[in-house]
Amino acid sequence: MNKKEWTAQLLRDSQSLFRCPICHGNLTVNGTVVRCSSQHLFDIAKKGYINFYGKPSPTDYDRELFESRYQVIQNGMYDPLHQKLAELIDREIILDIGCGEGSHLANILQHYQQQGRGVGIDISKDGIQTAAKYHPGILWTVADLANSPFQANSFDVLLNILSPANYQEFRRLAVPGGLIIKVIPRAYYLIEIREQLQGNRQYVNDDTSAHFRKQLQMVKQKTIQYKWDIPSGTAEHLWRMTPLTWGKSKARPLSQITVDLDILVGKV
Repeated sequence: MNKKEWTAQLLRDSQSLFRCPICHGNLTVNGTVVRCSSQHLFDIAKKGYINFYGKPSPTDYDRELFESRYQVIQNGMYDPLHQKLAELIDREIILDIGCGEGSHLANILQHYQQQGRGVGIDISKDGIQTAAKYHPGILWTVADLANSPFQANSFDVLLNILSPANYQEFRRLAVPGGLIIKVIPRAYYLIEIREQLQGNRQYVNDDTSAHFRKQLQMVKQKTIQYKWDIPSGTAEHLWRMTPLTWGKSKARPLSQITVDLDILVGKV
């Protein structure tokens, strides 16, 4: 079974989660053809993902960035975060919103002790192509969250890791009592890079945290902070994986990087 056929099978198995993003009708999958009751057609790409976005994806984040992010994550930069997130999840159907190249979701599912179904959504075609390249067995979708291809009340857990939030859509997508897990940077996140570019400038995310608490029923908040020793050959990927460094030259080599994050857990 090739990637296109495998993705079609995964979509058939999870067909009840999806709707047409154009007319909101139910989707059917026949072979590798996806269509809705109004005959809108969607492409299952041979690389193993579904494209629900009917126009060119934004090019702010390019393939080089996603490839670098994949290499950094595979080398373990976020392993403690993935372990902690897996411990917080006790539900089956997980949607990663703004999944990029998919490594966060793939690694969380590896740590997760129960059987879980994963779906990833990102508006970047380059990101989703990279996700499908490295992480088969997960449903990867190119789509706009503001007009998402998902049925209401479909997901047990929504992940939103270092990505913008859309709380109205979060509330629509989550099952009653479903978990919303948002990861945001704290003051010293990637401080070694930011010191080279901006001086000792820290993140301030009080407004983001307060908005989360206003929009959702707060369950808990966890802080995770550690220094990561950068493996040989990974520093260049680390520099390229973040938009902080776009168009910037690296001033000095890095041997460590700080991961400093808040995990916000809420319910709808």
